[in-house]
Amino acid sequence: MLKIGTILLKHHAVMAPLAGYTDSPFRRLVCGMGSGLVSTELISAEALVHNNQKTMMLMAHTTQEKPFAVQLLGNNTDALVRASQIAIGSGADIIDLNLGCPARNVVANGSGAALLRTPERIREIIREMRAAIPVPFTVKTRLGWDETSKNILQIVDIANEQGVDALAIHLRTRQQWFKKGIDLQSLADAVKLSKIPIIGNGDILTPDDARTMLEASGCAGVMIGRGAIGNPWIFQMIVDSQQKGEYRVPSLQDVRDVMIKHVRMMHEFYGEPKGVKLFRKHLVHYSRGGPVSPLTGARYSADFRAKAVTTEGLEPLVELINAYFDHLGK
Repeated sequence: MLKIGTILLKHHAVMAPLAGYTDSPFRRLVCGMGSGLVSTELISAEALVHNNQKTMMLMAHTTQEKPFAVQLLGNNTDALVRASQIAIGSGADIIDLNLGCPARNVVANGSGAALLRTPERIREIIREMRAAIPVPFTVKTRLGWDETSKNILQIVDIANEQGVDALAIHLRTRQQWFKKGIDLQSLADAVKLSKIPIIGNGDILTPDDARTMLEASGCAGVMIGRGAIGNPWIFQMIVDSQQKGEYRVPSLQDVRDVMIKHVRMMHEFYGEPKGVKLFRKHLVHYSRGGPVSPLTGARYSADFRAKAVTTEGLEPLVELINAYFDHLGK
């Protein structure tokens, strides 16, 4: 079990915050499939403080998404503190600070991974946020700005010293973005130094990837991001792998059922046509498959995607999904 402050998670595999993907329907979906924790996508502290309604909607959640974390982005200490209080008032069980987003517009604003170049500024921000936050407080970061300035051990020291409850580490530098290859040794070094739970993140696409990370580093948990898009059952497979020593790969029927359930949840949450349109990016990932999907290399997938991304309305899309899977099953 993974404990973050006063909160004991049911499972040690958790969903990463992902811009454009980790909305309420997707969070509910992965919670039902074994994710021990879910979070909003990164939220601008400044926008939250200024009551931006689109930003406020990012925090909309249900009791099915508990425990529920809100991830905040920014470099203004006062705004981050005030945004934390707003998020807690809206039901956040955990506040998470983003120190890892590599996006150019975020970095240009001095937020996200840009803060890794100024560790003393990180110390100041964390100190003030910790003093103001009565719920568990976590940080998500990267190994450093680039290969010549990896300072993850310094960030671990700051987190330990300032009372952070857990630290999630994406095992690349900002300059690496999402290039292939993660640094497990740096994770192991961080775990040895840390007094708080360390959660490893990066390139977890299968239960075997999760096992490798856990065994190689001794980290307390694993965080899955892109590996869960189009593959939400990865959490249950990781849980089964750890508890039973084996796991079941989803069947075609499993994928069909999840896709239809997901699009109906999106439709219910956003309404039509927005819910159906927003689901299209998920549909593309579902139909492309992956290391543990029965759709990897499936016939007719390209034609299906071409039709699906132009299909209007919930029921026509559900009908198209069913026809696609019926065709695959012949």
